[in-house]
Amino acid sequence: MRILALALVTLLVACSPAKPVAYSAAGIAVSEPFSRPAPAGGSGAGFFAITNNNTGPDVLVAVESPVSAMVQLHESSVKGGIMRMEELKEGVPIKAGETITFEPGARHVMFIRLGQALKAGDRIPATLVFRNAGRVPVELVVQGRPAGAGGMEQHGH
Repeated sequence: MRILALALVTLLVACSPAKPVAYSAAGIAVSEPFSRPAPAGGSGAGFFAITNNNTGPDVLVAVESPVSAMVQLHESSVKGGIMRMEELKEGVPIKAGETITFEPGARHVMFIRLGQALKAGDRIPATLVFRNAGRVPVELVVQGRPAGAGGMEQHGH
């Protein structure tokens, strides 16, 4: 019976969706990078947490990825009962020792005009570009429900 239970647990672990991992470079830590499924030609979104372990502030100035024609930093907010989205053209400042999050319905990365569909289990290569720390390569794991399925993860562009 124990062998059967162990085999079942092993099978469940092997078949479970890929989990996001953490990345670290130049004093910047990026944890739990993920995205949602999205159609080719549409828009997708990226989410993660960034911790600045350096002694001074930094700014996330851009994100680059080969999966879309354009990548932008965005922030969603509710003003006057209406959900609005704004491009963060000046980047995202991060104080020394601070952790900031990119999450659905708030600050996020937009992959605009996807060259391919994003399917659960896919890994999206991306590079986070910081003013001081430089370039931090990451992979976002596509997981969960499709973008736009009850959330603000998908936007028309």
